[in-house]
Order: sequence, then structure tokens, then C-alpha cells
Amino acid sequence: MRILLVGKGGREHALAWKMSQSELLSALYLWPGNVAMQGLGEYLDLPATADFTELVAAAKRLQIDLVVSGPEAPLSQGLADAFAAAGIPTFGPRQAAAQLEASKAFAKRIMTKAGIPTAAHVLVKGESECREEALAMLQATGGVVLKASGLAAGKGVFVCSTATEVENGIQRLFHSDMSAASDTVVLEEVLLGRECSYFSFIGSHGPLGLGFAVDYKRLEDGDVGPNTGGMGCYAPVPWLPKEAATLVNERVIAPLLQALKAEGIYYCGCLYVGLMWSETKGPQVVEFNVRLGDPEAQVLALYDERDWLALMAASCGLNVPEAALAAACRPPSSDRYSVAVVMAASSYPYGSDAGQAAVLPPQMFSNDVQTNIMTFGANVSRGERDGFATGSGRVLAVSARGSSFAAARVAAYNRVHEIAGLWRSARWRSDIGSRVVKETKELER
Repeated sequence: MRILLVGKGGREHALAWKMSQSELLSALYLWPGNVAMQGLGEYLDLPATADFTELVAAAKRLQIDLVVSGPEAPLSQGLADAFAAAGIPTFGPRQAAAQLEASKAFAKRIMTKAGIPTAAHVLVKGESECREEALAMLQATGGVVLKASGLAAGKGVFVCSTATEVENGIQRLFHSDMSAASDTVVLEEVLLGRECSYFSFIGSHGPLGLGFAVDYKRLEDGDVGPNTGGMGCYAPVPWLPKEAATLVNERVIAPLLQALKAEGIYYCGCLYVGLMWSETKGPQVVEFNVRLGDPEAQVLALYDERDWLALMAASCGLNVPEAALAAACRPPSSDRYSVAVVMAASSYPYGSDAGQAAVLPPQMFSNDVQTNIMTFGANVSRGERDGFATGSGRVLAVSARGSSFAAARVAAYNRVHEIAGLWRSARWRSDIGSRVVKETKELER
């Protein structure tokens, strides 16, 4: 198969690395890609500013069989619709279905219609109404969650337990670069439990479960500081009940797809179900995303040995050899554990300053398919002597797998400290996976 991968971040690096291992792949084209993906595919000869018309024309010229969209923004802008009009399937939902992520107000309406368990909420418009309703909810319940309804790069969520935190959240929502995403704001009750995410490939072959992962949203150790796009991750999730996937499929995914179908909306692509899991209520939906997570993709890519390209192609109705699909549908091995640690610029999450940039040697970005550790590049550029220069935002995700969480965690942090010796202004959390290591050791006793 000839594949076009759209995107340029760490998630797309993980997808390119994963698809490069598939026996179904004959050619992989990257647009716009990043330098850390070199050797995995051919960069499309189009500027990063190219529009969908130019992208479709290039795909036709290259006889692309399948487009895979990594990020959510192109999907919300109609990427899959443009390729569908040209007869080229896309693994990623069309614009109508992409509203599940692009509009939290839409997602809440669909969840309510489908009877999907989620937080009680109200929708508000404007700073004054947001402040009034948020403070009222805070006084009544002791907590409130403020969410920009639109796309805000994972930074438009504020969990508040004081009036000061409410005001800080309002200032960020209405007086920053996320003000457009905050045209409508969703105010929610604070759910109790433990947070995790479930990933499923949806399409003509039915839901194909990828599994669960735990993402660390807060910036600093101990889950404090502002929300981010994710500072680390681990998979699998041993503290969930054995029937967890079945419960999510029955209570969330099946009714969601039925509700979308009733509105004439078909879903094809990866569905990310953000969950709060409690012992008494089970799974409650925090959010939907219409793509793989970041850094969840980077940790799942190492954890899951299956052929993702076979699963994606089958979801899009393409002809996949029976043996390849059967192998890809088998559950992942039970003796693999993965941990990913994100390294970001010192100004993250609210600044765009790259800070004291560093040039990292190319061997740190080896794309060896046999490796147990990968440094996935997000915001890197060409540096001196074939090295890679660090940029702003979340720059790297160091992912490792091992025979235990402890082993994977040690390997990941060894690489993090090696990189930090060169990139001294980097910031990262030092507690990714520490709790699950303690819990799994307790279970072994």
C-alpha cells in the first residue's frame, strides 16, 4: 500500500515508525513531517502551507491508497472530506464527525442524546456569564471544570477548587491565544476517580480496540500546575477491571456510534475516549478526541506489537490479507510494559520561546524497528553536524518498553538524563509511572 501520513509531531513520528514495520507498506510519504522521521518515508515535495487542493493533487499523482491523518486540526477543517471527494480513503473522520473534538459543546450534546455517562455541565458564552456560572457551581459543589469548547492544543481545560483558580482560568480562556476556542465554554462538575484513555480504531470492520493508557496532564510532579498536552504516559493500565474494554464498548462507543448514525454521521478513524474511572460508577467520559493521543501514541507504539496499518486499512474498507488482519486483531502480549516521558522547552505550556536550544546527536533518534527505546521528535529541526536542534513547546517523547513498568521507567529516564546533559534548559516530570510501579510491586507480593 502507498500511504500518505499527514502531520509533523511526535504522534506522527510514532505512526510513521509503526507503519514502516508493516509488510503491507510499499511506500510512505510524509507531509509535512519533521527531520526526526528521516529514513521512515519520503517527504512530500509540498510546502507546509499547502492547501487541501494541492495535497489531493499530489496524492493522486503518487497513486496514494490511504491517507492517515495524525492531528485533529486538518480533520476539523475537512481534510477527509476533500480526499473522499477525490475517491481516496482517509483514516480519520470527516468534518461532521470531527466535531466530537473540535466542539466540546457538540460532544456534550451527543453524549446526552446517547445516554453516555459524563459530567453534568452547562454551556456559557462570554467572560461575565462564565465567571458568574463558574463561581455559582464552585460554591454549590466545591469544584468546577472550565473547558474551551474549541480546539486549544490540550491547554484549554482548568480544574478549579478556589475562586482564584476560576479567575486564572477565565483570564487564560478569554485573554490569550485560545480566546477563539473559548467562544463557547463548557462548565462541568468535577468527576472523582482515576483518569485514563481508551483507544479504538472505528470503521467498516467494527471497533478494533487498541487498549488503555494513562496520560499525565499536569505540568509538574505530583499532578500540580497547569494542564498541558501531556507530559508523560504509560501502558497498559493494570488497575482497571478485567472487563474494562467491554464496559467502554457497551456504555460509550456503541451508543456514541448509534447517536452519530441517527444524525447521518459516519465515523472512520481512531476514537480517543478520555475517561474518569471510579470503583462505584465505572467509566465516565471526560472528552472525545478524533485521533491518537500525544504522548499516548508514542507509548502505545512500543507497547503494542500489532500491525497498525493492517488495522487502519481494514477500518477504511481496504482489502487486507486475511492472515495479516487476523494477526493484527490478536490482543497484544501481556508481558510488555511501556513508559513515555515528555521533554519540553522551559517556557511550556504558555510560552513559545525555545529557550536555550541544544543540538542532539542523530543516534538519539534511531528509527530501528527492533529497539526497546525510542526518542520521538515533535518540534525539532536540522542542526549542526547532522544533529537535531530542539525547539519550543513539547519537543521530545522518550518512550521505552520492558518486561515490567520498573524496567521501562528506568530505561526511559536514563535516556532523558542523557539528553538533559546536552539540553540543560529542558523541563520534564520525574514521576511518570512511579505510582504504577509501586502498585504493581504491591500486586506481586
